[in-house]
Amino acid sequence: MTTVRIRSAFRASLCLLLAGLLASLCVTGQVAGQIKSNLSSSVTSESMTALWVARERGLFRKHGLDMQFILMPRNPLAVAALIAGEIDAAIIGPGHLVNAGLSGADLIGIANFHQKLDYRLNSRPDIKKAEDLRGKRVAISGPGSTSHLVSLLSLQGLNIDPAQARIAFLTIPGTEINRRLALETGGVDATALRGAVGDLYGNKGYNVLYNLKTTGATLPQNMLVTTRRTAAAKPQVIEAYLKTMIEAIAVTLDPANKELVTRLLASNLRLTNPGDAEDSYLAVINSYERAPHTSLEGMKRLQVLLTQINPKIAEVRVENVIDNSFMNKLESSGYIQSVYKKH
Repeated sequence: MTTVRIRSAFRASLCLLLAGLLASLCVTGQVAGQIKSNLSSSVTSESMTALWVARERGLFRKHGLDMQFILMPRNPLAVAALIAGEIDAAIIGPGHLVNAGLSGADLIGIANFHQKLDYRLNSRPDIKKAEDLRGKRVAISGPGSTSHLVSLLSLQGLNIDPAQARIAFLTIPGTEINRRLALETGGVDATALRGAVGDLYGNKGYNVLYNLKTTGATLPQNMLVTTRRTAAAKPQVIEAYLKTMIEAIAVTLDPANKELVTRLLASNLRLTNPGDAEDSYLAVINSYERAPHTSLEGMKRLQVLLTQINPKIAEVRVENVIDNSFMNKLESSGYIQSVYKKH
């Protein structure tokens, strides 16, 4: 090989090496620009659609988060992980937030994604009317959980006192899917199911004894929570979570993304019938709060309901367990309005 050819080959190899190094530096820079953070929840119902959309669309990374999602079997474990500083934020039922306030835990709710109560109280096929629930077992995900509160509201609507009717609330740890399986296998007699899933089970013969959607009732559900310590030390992380979820809600509600949202619902809820996925989609787009502020009035209504489970809950000052400052900042800055203009 001539000297000229050797030099040309050397230059070409050097150029390739430099290009590889530059590409490597660019990737390293992208990774370095992300803040590692852990997010947790035990919720797997259609109310988590915005989270699924955010992950699918890469919205956490867009807002600077290298997020690891941890599915917890129970909400109290997420609360414990928050207090221990093992996770930065969690999506939990607000009842657990208020319960944590009773023990003086440093937890705050910063966003409330759902207010409309779109739930059904479904029972086994042989339980056809409210009276048939006497002495039966109702599955909940835990004391004070949304499924527990919704079950209590449903029984109130049916004019049934659970104590007098000797109704046992049976905790089925884990997700809504676990309660669905318990209902199917006869392990429990009834449970509260969200939205289109409740209707789906009604069509499969699991009677809808009470439909909260038809009442127009509202109650705080599925809140983004953190600790005051984390909010003070990592405000950019908490704001990034909030921005991500708000944009994900906007993407979810945009009709242009119906195919994406329907596909994610079918996959995550294990819906094999396209009609069921369509019904779930319609339920989802009518359930999200476009600007997920936390209502103090709503939290006080929640507190009254929780005192039926634990009278000491009345001692909690619910204004101390919510923090709307992050939401107010995004509202006043025009961020929320700008997101919806794009979708």
